[in-house]
Amino acid sequence: MASSEDKIMAIMDYFVRKMGCKALFVVECPSLTTFSLEKKRIVPKGSVAQGLLSKVLIKNDLGLSTLFLTSEKLFLKRFVNHYKEEASQLLKLYDEKLMLGKYAL
Repeated sequence: MASSEDKIMAIMDYFVRKMGCKALFVVECPSLTTFSLEKKRIVPKGSVAQGLLSKVLIKNDLGLSTLFLTSEKLFLKRFVNHYKEEASQLLKLYDEKLMLGKYAL
């Protein structure tokens, strides 16, 4: 098993409580448990996803797993730069979350 039980529970908690996903979301996409929660992938991308969802620029049924599984370059192209007119603060938000994660223990 590549991920500790604590990490799996933290990731599950983030997706269920913070993102509003069903627990089945993580179960159906177990590779999510291999990603960094704070530093690089989940929280920064989750923040962008919440911004896009709140502005109804993407829909819940988009397949959020795609958003989290894409490379950073493709993520920036598809989900940040693509919506820069409608949600100009997304890149700033993403960068802030990345910087916060770099200093987390």
